[in-house]
Amino acid sequence: MHIAAIVAVIAVLFLVNLLNNRWAKKQYMIICLVATAVLIAIARIDGLSWSQLGLARATWVKGLYWSIAVFLAVALFYAIAASLPITRKGFNDKRAAEQGWTSVLYHSTIRIPFGTALLEETAFRGVLLAVVDVTWGWWPAIIISSVFFGLWHILPSLEFHDSHEAAGMLGDGRKAQASSVVLTVLGTGAAGVGFCFLRGLSGSLFPPIVLHAALNGIGLAVSWAFARRLQEL
Repeated sequence: MHIAAIVAVIAVLFLVNLLNNRWAKKQYMIICLVATAVLIAIARIDGLSWSQLGLARATWVKGLYWSIAVFLAVALFYAIAASLPITRKGFNDKRAAEQGWTSVLYHSTIRIPFGTALLEETAFRGVLLAVVDVTWGWWPAIIISSVFFGLWHILPSLEFHDSHEAAGMLGDGRKAQASSVVLTVLGTGAAGVGFCFLRGLSGSLFPPIVLHAALNGIGLAVSWAFARRLQEL
């Protein structure tokens, strides 16, 4: 039964990745919300408890404390990075520079937290991690979850390479683009391991969701604040 659930989860994620990055970009939010519900339904049908998914009511208070702590840590990290000239240029993202403040506000407070972070953390640190854990154990669960989290970012990394100055340092052409994709997959896979440990330590899915949303959302806001100015330097 668990193997079937693993296959179903991976199939859903494969379809959602194509929908969000190629076939139905304008329906991103609804796709993320529907996919989140479908993944949780798969887990519950497979017999996983709310506790195994990191959503048990008993973990809410502890999860809240952890969530506040990680949010403040991310805010402090970005404040330091934005204040140092050597790291400030890392925020030079063409996509951020081209957005208006209303778009940035929408992405950082709605699309990223309730679309990207909610779906990806439910998928990789909630359902997939839990179903592999009950099948083969905790360490295989971390490895498999993180590998698929890295692979999940292949399509987004193609767009990132063309728009971000840091990725552009690798050069142009297919070889440079391939290098960018490989580095993105490795980097996000490694980050996935960290998210899994946070999920295990906190006993809740809320802190990984908040960490993910803060990293992406605050990062976007800071990039928007500096990108246009950096392009003029």
